[in-house]
Amino acid sequence: MIANLVATTQHPQPFTPRQIAAFFFKPVLDEEGEITGYHACKACGKRRKHAPGSGYTNLVTHVRASHPRFESEMRDASAAATGTLVPWVSQKASNRYAWFKWVVEGNLPLTFCENTNLAPVSVGTLISNMEDVTKAVERAIGEEMPDEFGIMLDDWSHGTEHFLAVYACYDGPNGPSHPLLSMAPIMEEPDDQLSADGHLLAIERGCKFLVGDNCSVNKRLADIMGVPLVGCASHRLNLAVRDYLAPHELALEEVQQLMCKLRTLKQAAKLRLKTSLVPIMRQDTRWSSTFMMLKRYYKLQEFLSADDDELADMLPSRTTHRQLEGLLSKLRCVESVSKMLQSDGLTLLDARDFFDGLLEVRPSMSKYLAPDADTIHPQAFEAAVVKVFAGKTVELTARELAVLEPFRQLEVAATSVSPACRPDADGFALQILKRRKVSTEPARYKLLSAIPSTSIVVERLFSVARAVLRLERHRMSPVTLEMILFLKINARFWNIATVDSCLSTMQVN
Repeated sequence: MIANLVATTQHPQPFTPRQIAAFFFKPVLDEEGEITGYHACKACGKRRKHAPGSGYTNLVTHVRASHPRFESEMRDASAAATGTLVPWVSQKASNRYAWFKWVVEGNLPLTFCENTNLAPVSVGTLISNMEDVTKAVERAIGEEMPDEFGIMLDDWSHGTEHFLAVYACYDGPNGPSHPLLSMAPIMEEPDDQLSADGHLLAIERGCKFLVGDNCSVNKRLADIMGVPLVGCASHRLNLAVRDYLAPHELALEEVQQLMCKLRTLKQAAKLRLKTSLVPIMRQDTRWSSTFMMLKRYYKLQEFLSADDDELADMLPSRTTHRQLEGLLSKLRCVESVSKMLQSDGLTLLDARDFFDGLLEVRPSMSKYLAPDADTIHPQAFEAAVVKVFAGKTVELTARELAVLEPFRQLEVAATSVSPACRPDADGFALQILKRRKVSTEPARYKLLSAIPSTSIVVERLFSVARAVLRLERHRMSPVTLEMILFLKINARFWNIATVDSCLSTMQVN
């Protein structure tokens, strides 16, 4: 026990003897290009004997004696000088990093690491290493996150589990940053609730705003936390289009039934003989599927014959056909705006401009898209942020100034204003952006540029989660699923050096 008390901790060396030898020495070759058994120092030219398969003590001793600053020289070496960064991490770390990339990005099962010709690693070891890397990524995100930030969240149900995905929103070193913080089940016990109080447990601290669907739970949660709720623009558009399509439900249902019939084995076989196009059915939660169904219906129309007894009674009448044709034409501008709302980097000003332009041609959607719509919670915050981005801070009302007070920054710095037109815009949305007039002025408020206009990134996460939870992976625990998704979404926070550092720390401990 005394020996344990006086024992000192040996700190790991930054470079292994093999790495030192590879950096400073090169093999000496004879006239025929054969290895002579000697290695020459690249720095001073001295030769040292080194037999293949032996240790590197002779070479490292020379480096330590003749080049005492060798560690700093190796750290300062550029990628061009070393050729690659891989030699400065262990082969074990390199292999383990490759396993991580396969499992995390390739959606391979965890057991795959035990069933290949590569150097195998057990599932338990792989998961343990992934947990260490996850903790390192958590520390990296924590170091980058400022004291004040926003939260973007959404719920997802899969089987008997209900998950809450939480993203952070803040201004990072390279612009707005939205890393994934967690995606964990929120009902672990029988008495847990899917209420606002249940969502509040892991979200409080320096949160300044919430981004999510305009549902009652999120509104209640924002009220409890005392922060504004930025309603997802895509969700609001879905609600508006749902009401807009309500008078046409009977006609749309006829097309839905026709598409369902065309997907049967017999009708699908007939259709394949005429065209490669396949029927598309609408989904209740996505209005864009209705638009795609109508487009596909008119493309398939020429291949559908009224002489087919099974289809004759299901083909829409001429009146219904003309009605749906007019509806499809009216929905094209909505589809253009909907696609633009899926883009990254959109601000609340972009969403407001899209909605205002859409209301000019579809005023009946004002219930959900107007600046004073009841779904906006609170209305003053969105209006204030839009005025700030539009360079109209002098027009801010007293109430709008009050809701922006938590975002005020003492030092006013000049910032660049986003261009009025985005290169990825097209059609109706492009015309809206071309009309925009934005005046430039110094930014007086922080975090506003980090507020996304939609929570589409969370919906993309759920799509990725479905791909991870394939049929053969339904037994995966929620903890493992969260860890894989956390590393996948936050890939920019870890690399092969992170894996090497975690493995080195584990060996020391």
